[in-house]
Amino acid sequence: MSEKKIKYCGLFGYYPKWLQKYANSKIFIIVYGFLGLVQAMAFIYMTVTLTTLEKRFKIPSQTTGLILSGNEISQILSLILIYYGGVGHRPKWLAVGVGLSSLSCFILVIPHLIYGPGEAALALTQEYLAKNIKMNTTQKSDFLPICNDKNSIKEICANDDWSDDDGIVPRFLIFFSQFVLGIGTTLYFGLGQTYLDDNSKKSNTPMLLGVTFALRTFGPAVGFILAYFCMKIYIVPDLHPIINEKDPRWLGAWWLGWIFLGLLLAIFSLLIALFPRELPKKLHKISNDKNMTEVEVPLNIENNLQKNLNDIDELNNLSIEKIDSQQDDEPNIKDFFTTLIRVCSNKILLCNNLSAVFGILGVIPYMTFIAKYLEVQFETSAGGGTVITGPISLISMVLGFFFSGWFISKFNPRPSRLLSWNVFGGTLWAVVQIILIFNTCEIIEHHGIDRQNLIINLTDTCNVNCNCDDSKYSPVCHQATKTTFMSPCHAGCKNSNDTKSYYNCSCVDLSLKKNYNNDTVINDSVTVGPCKGDCTNAYIIFMILIMICNFISATERIGNVLVNYRCVDKKDKSISQGVTLMIVSLFALIPGPILYGAIIDKSCLLWENSCGENGNCWHYDKEKFRLLFNTTASFFTFIGVLFDVGVCYLARNVDLYGKNDDDKGIIFIQDEANIVKYKKTKKVSDNIT
Repeated sequence: MSEKKIKYCGLFGYYPKWLQKYANSKIFIIVYGFLGLVQAMAFIYMTVTLTTLEKRFKIPSQTTGLILSGNEISQILSLILIYYGGVGHRPKWLAVGVGLSSLSCFILVIPHLIYGPGEAALALTQEYLAKNIKMNTTQKSDFLPICNDKNSIKEICANDDWSDDDGIVPRFLIFFSQFVLGIGTTLYFGLGQTYLDDNSKKSNTPMLLGVTFALRTFGPAVGFILAYFCMKIYIVPDLHPIINEKDPRWLGAWWLGWIFLGLLLAIFSLLIALFPRELPKKLHKISNDKNMTEVEVPLNIENNLQKNLNDIDELNNLSIEKIDSQQDDEPNIKDFFTTLIRVCSNKILLCNNLSAVFGILGVIPYMTFIAKYLEVQFETSAGGGTVITGPISLISMVLGFFFSGWFISKFNPRPSRLLSWNVFGGTLWAVVQIILIFNTCEIIEHHGIDRQNLIINLTDTCNVNCNCDDSKYSPVCHQATKTTFMSPCHAGCKNSNDTKSYYNCSCVDLSLKKNYNNDTVINDSVTVGPCKGDCTNAYIIFMILIMICNFISATERIGNVLVNYRCVDKKDKSISQGVTLMIVSLFALIPGPILYGAIIDKSCLLWENSCGENGNCWHYDKEKFRLLFNTTASFFTFIGVLFDVGVCYLARNVDLYGKNDDDKGIIFIQDEANIVKYKKTKKVSDNIT
């Protein structure tokens, strides 16, 4: 292999001199860190826009969890790519992965390009209403029905394009995009971090990991903001909706952010590909010891070796002997399985991975379904709650990464103390999740839903003659009683002032008229949108608890990664990362969203029903949701703590900081030539002529 391809910055045979000064670990950290930032933006953008995708394509949460598992399925299948990439040109393999991540973003835009915003979203625009008026039609939108509206449009199933809204094609495209994204994620974690570790001092690894983790953690904060602004834009930006983003029927421009993210990832794919296979080593000196010392010397200065060594006073008496340069063996399938068996049989690695599995199962609901949790429990708008909670909690993670990276690099705490901190952090998370079971706010009544007996009967004596059977979910609120009705029709409303208020509603509490001097316009009127309770205090408590736990979790991460690196041979580091990703994906990231999606669906009270098929959920049993959600998470977190105790015991003597590293004492002397190795044998004067 050409030395330029190994040691020089460039691409496609182009290695300009001005670019070589950027071939160092600091520049790699910057590029790799900001690449992680953009990848994290994509992850959190999917999380925030998830509820909008469910509404647009009528996807239940359990099905959503299955669709998102495409990311983890590809990570399992990509294990062999980690092996080949680990013994090959890691930056270029990493660039391929980033390019695939970019492609996945553009794949996600395709459902919108094919199917558009959907009839439901178009019907809630001024342009749609103006078109009906211009056509002199007396029909009203079936999404704004009123009592006795015999002209309301009925649902026609026979002529529906099934794949338009709730069919297999949009769901497959979302699944496929996640599958492609998973390959890029696998290569990012499996190759990037090991490349960084192999091209820097082992004692500096904690700080370098802290910097890269912190930069990656900024990604979700920026992703929250990107999602917030995209979700404030209507799904068709050039149309004018008659509802605002607080209405549950609002669909934001979820597709817009994927174009921006795809372009950013494409740029970083090119940048990461420029790095050489190995970063050039600078001339440096480490204190002498009596152990074997290796010196790497350029071939073209072999005859002048004495002169070069004499320039370093401390090495004047160093004796050396030329040894054969070892080339990397070509990877093959046989070695792959041998390596895989060796790595999987490592007790420390296995225990650390199981700790990660249960730890992730405990926290993944607060990542994947955080937007839905905030919507249901604290009545925030889609993306509106995360724009506050997200950045605040993620800033605490950034501080945790920086602090732990600095602390570990500075003080090198022994493994037992460092890993005991993980036990404390996991225990704290489990306790907080139990506390969240009781963190609630005012529950708003929904007409026709008996929460205690779980009986749903939206047809009452007050609306029995209103022909509401085919009315779509378009909630209205009677402010005086804080009661939400499924639609103006279900509220028994016979008249409308505009598209935002209705009156002469027979199902409101008419006894309140006495308090308003029989002013029927006030007492029997409703406004568009569900009633909102006061959830400010509960929301603040949730933010504070999550912020504290995220800070503690961030300080644990570097210790876990160091254990993974140091408990295996140097040549097995990349494949061990791949095995970790495989185990975490197979047992946590795939079943986790599916499990919690099923839990969320189990607490649903009111489903979107189209032609006899359930779509997304419109109304949840808040108490059941919170109890099942947090109890399950707490259980998994506690199991993870038990494995943390095992890691703390098994890894108590692991050399986390490279103090016993075989490369200690190496001094690198190099120029643009090839490299050969020498080892200490006898005096230089006897060996060099």
